[in-house]
Amino acid sequence: MRPLETAELEALTLFANGKSADEIAAVLGVSKSMAMHYLRVAARKLGARNRVHAVAIAVRKGLIKPTGAGN
Repeated sequence: MRPLETAELEALTLFANGKSADEIAAVLGVSKSMAMHYLRVAARKLGARNRVHAVAIAVRKGLIKPTGAGN
């Protein structure tokens, strides 16, 4: 597994906490397409089938720690 970049981990954490791509983009100060790119790349690096699977893998591996929906 290739290591995830900081922005990819931040995007995954925000997604795990229920944030939309628009909200992730706003928090990270990037475009919506860039936020979605971070999520796709993270999923690919983790060998996940989709973004939700990527979150599950990242949590299981201790890479991210969701704080709850909407946080």
